[in-house]
Amino acid sequence: MSDNSNLIIDSLNKTDPELAKRIDAENSWKAGVVRSGARVALYREYEIGDHRADMTQEMRKMLRLKTGDDELTEFNDNYMEVVIDMEASRLFVSSITGDDASAEWIEETLERNRFISEHGQWCRGAIRDGDAYVMVDLNANWISVPAYDGFSGLVVIYSGENNKAIWACKLWSEANSEDDATNVTMKLVVYQPDKISYFEGSEGGAGVTATDEPKPWLLEDLPLVPFMNKKDTYTGSGRSELRPAIPLQDALNRTVYSAVMVAELGAFGIKWSIGMEIPLDGITPGSSVGMVIKDTAGNVSTELTDAQLEFLKSVQVGQFEATDITQYLDFIDKIVQQIGQVTQTPIRGVTSSGQVSGEALKQLEIGLLGKVQRFQWQNTNAFMDLLNLTADIQNAYDTGKGSAPELGAVKVTWKDAEILDVNARITALKDLRMDSPGLFSDDFYIEQIGSLLELSQADINDQKEAVAEQQGRFFDRITGGDGSIPAV
Repeated sequence: MSDNSNLIIDSLNKTDPELAKRIDAENSWKAGVVRSGARVALYREYEIGDHRADMTQEMRKMLRLKTGDDELTEFNDNYMEVVIDMEASRLFVSSITGDDASAEWIEETLERNRFISEHGQWCRGAIRDGDAYVMVDLNANWISVPAYDGFSGLVVIYSGENNKAIWACKLWSEANSEDDATNVTMKLVVYQPDKISYFEGSEGGAGVTATDEPKPWLLEDLPLVPFMNKKDTYTGSGRSELRPAIPLQDALNRTVYSAVMVAELGAFGIKWSIGMEIPLDGITPGSSVGMVIKDTAGNVSTELTDAQLEFLKSVQVGQFEATDITQYLDFIDKIVQQIGQVTQTPIRGVTSSGQVSGEALKQLEIGLLGKVQRFQWQNTNAFMDLLNLTADIQNAYDTGKGSAPELGAVKVTWKDAEILDVNARITALKDLRMDSPGLFSDDFYIEQIGSLLELSQADINDQKEAVAEQQGRFFDRITGGDGSIPAV
């Protein structure tokens, strides 16, 4: 896969030469782009199990690893996908709501952009790559854009003053980068606070050419919203959860290779001899091994010379004993424990085994829950920014979707990351209402039980209205329907 960093540098020089000079674009900044792109590509490969084994052909032959069209020439004990899955599976936004004026617009916008299925990819991409992006096009539609991986993706420059995006380059190819086709064309779009520029260049080329006149950009913010993992105040980008775990995964793979080699070579006794040949079919139970000296005609010699007698004294037969691989298996468990510790990922069967109580499970997952909560705190505003940006574009451009309302306060509700005993919690809420009436309102209990049943906020509101209507009908029945109390 070609490195397209030169295309990014040239597009920066053409659109903002002052910024390019200020950040030393062709030297230190370019080196950073290349390095971060290589890391993102590595994270994605490790997640799916394509690890850097660096095995020789002799090692592959010894392990009987065959090379085919599938290009899966090594094996590994992949825990990188486990690390991503354990955290990503706990990140789910159950609802995004606004006030009465904006609720309908928010719901329509989320449904149009397939929010329920798409936002999980943004979270997973940020956990794996460190950064993931959502761009809003001029039709007010959301486009998921991955971080730059050395070939395609999004590269963003942030202001050192307010950590705000001031320049972004999105590049992609409409051809498969793994094809043998030559002269693959790369498309580039550059976003700046005042304009959007369009370029193209050859894959791995040195420069780009403009394809269209720049279009004016009418808003202050660039049309992108970043989702970051472990973001900080000094780099302007996130960090992958896999970064501290990959060296341990490499050590684990090496240990697995060593264990398999030892098992292949030392799991069974290997016969050896000095001065004689052991039959190719081996020594089987009940068989015997004999050593005789024959003359040139193939007859057994009955009279031996002194030299032949001395030779017979050197004949030996023995066996290499089977090798114990327990030490390798113990070491593998230790490395997996370290992967779980540095990533705060509880791995069943290693960090825990057997039946685990609810309290013990909670203690095991403290680190994982902390990671999930940190991600939620750092990225809640990203969902709000995405809706505000969409509304601004819808009001500034002719999107064909009408104008957007004033959003006001937007509430983002994440699903609880902790594994809950739903039945026990519902029972506790019911008992609390019965034992302490008036402590909380009925609306509180409806909200809490509805969230435990994974009802949307709209469904919960509908239930509130239905309960109120039902209570009103009951009052009508006992009063005669006109609001008066019937005489007894």
